[in-house]
Amino acid sequence: MTAGAALRARHPDFLFVGLLCAVIIHAIAFALWPEYVPRPYRLRDEIITQWIDPIEDWDVPPPPEQIEPPRPPVDIVPSEEADRDETIEPNLFDNYSELPPLPPPPPPVEAFVAFDREPELLERAEPVYPDIARQACVEGVVVVWIIIDERGNVISAEVAASDAPILNEPSIEAAYRFKFLPAYQRDIPVKSKISLRFRFSLDG
Repeated sequence: MTAGAALRARHPDFLFVGLLCAVIIHAIAFALWPEYVPRPYRLRDEIITQWIDPIEDWDVPPPPEQIEPPRPPVDIVPSEEADRDETIEPNLFDNYSELPPLPPPPPPVEAFVAFDREPELLERAEPVYPDIARQACVEGVVVVWIIIDERGNVISAEVAASDAPILNEPSIEAAYRFKFLPAYQRDIPVKSKISLRFRFSLDG
């Protein structure tokens, strides 16, 4: 048997002896080690002394000036010595009729309400083709923005785009005659804003 083989054969014995020695050394250390008593930490009481040189020249502001107090109100006693013909001089501006008219109030802003179910058309109304537009052979498309309330009625209509101004009024009148099922947001009827297209054609 070679020396290496003999060393490998005795390796378990060396390992056991090493572990036994380590256990004995730790047991002796734990037995002889003094008991640890924790103590709370305390800040050191140190008095820091700082010397400040006295300031000899102080800039002392002068005392405030005395202000005369306001006079007390005096009750006015009516007197008959005043002349009845005396009048107050007219103001610098007394012709209010020349003032420019007030600007018109801004149009009300409709709040946008989201909806998850669009309004459904129930009844459609066709616009009336003006005779003067037919005689002049005027054709075109008018786009009208409408606002539908919670009951499906059109409560507002305005022209968004138009090919001929003469066709605007019939388109708005027809838009107010439309009937819808209202839009819904989470199963609750809400206002909605959609657009309608009216086409005026001499062929149709």
